[in-house]
Amino acid sequence: MRKLRLLIPIAAVSMLAACDPQAGSKLKALAHADSLRTDSLISIKNDLLNEVMSSTQFVNDLNSEIAKLKAKQNVALTSKLTSESDMAAIKEERANVVKRIHDLVARLDSSEAHVSALRKRAATLSSHDSSLVAQIAQYEKTIEDLRHTVDQQKADYEATIAKQTAQIATLNSKVDTMTTENTRLAGEAKTLADTVSQLTTVVNTAYYVIGTKDDLIQKGILVEEGHKRFLIFGGRTLSPARELDPAKFTRIDRAKDKTITFPDGEYMIFTRQNPAYASPFASKDGLMSGGLRIDQPDRFWEPSKFLIIVKS
Repeated sequence: MRKLRLLIPIAAVSMLAACDPQAGSKLKALAHADSLRTDSLISIKNDLLNEVMSSTQFVNDLNSEIAKLKAKQNVALTSKLTSESDMAAIKEERANVVKRIHDLVARLDSSEAHVSALRKRAATLSSHDSSLVAQIAQYEKTIEDLRHTVDQQKADYEATIAKQTAQIATLNSKVDTMTTENTRLAGEAKTLADTVSQLTTVVNTAYYVIGTKDDLIQKGILVEEGHKRFLIFGGRTLSPARELDPAKFTRIDRAKDKTITFPDGEYMIFTRQNPAYASPFASKDGLMSGGLRIDQPDRFWEPSKFLIIVKS
């Protein structure tokens, strides 16, 4: 079409140039101006087409990224608790998409301004080229449709962000609640462990003392009770004191300290512990010497936690 339009002026110029050189020069100048105008119109069409194609591709890319992001976020938010690294990744991806949306809006603003400038350009070049005016109108409508699409995508995405922000806030609240509960349980567990440790220490604490009858009576560990068997001679019954002072005994851990060493001499167990659950280092006629090895601590210490060993 362009070639045909150019051939007619060229032929007319050639004919007039042969008849009237001055008129031919004027027609050549007009033909050149018309050629420049035609080139400008074609350039405008190409610019419009490129602008629309670029904006369309940009929207397609944005839709793809939003779809990917929604898929990733849906996967991330189906877990029991979103970790800090997952939430950081979601926020980063969300920020990238929001930036792309802002870029697209800016691109559409630029496209609208560019198309408006091209339309004015085309109007100054030709007010009679109806096809170009129609194309420009179509391009403007296409860009307006793209803007509508972007606005819709932006609204949808912002709604998704709001929903996921609420979900993340709920998850964070659950994490805070669980952290508080874990802290409370940890405190209770520590208190319980301390209590158990204290109870274990109390249960495993035992006391023993070794000495002669006179020494033990003098210390108040042994006491004489009842009446003498005879008025002038005979002793009263010897028993452990009703209230024994742990400070006058040697303290041991019955779970760990299973051996008691005796000084030189022969000894007997005065309290109610059963010798059957222990083994003396040496024994003769029911008296022990050298020391005592406790074979079954629980059974041995069951009658009393105080052990009184008296030298014979």
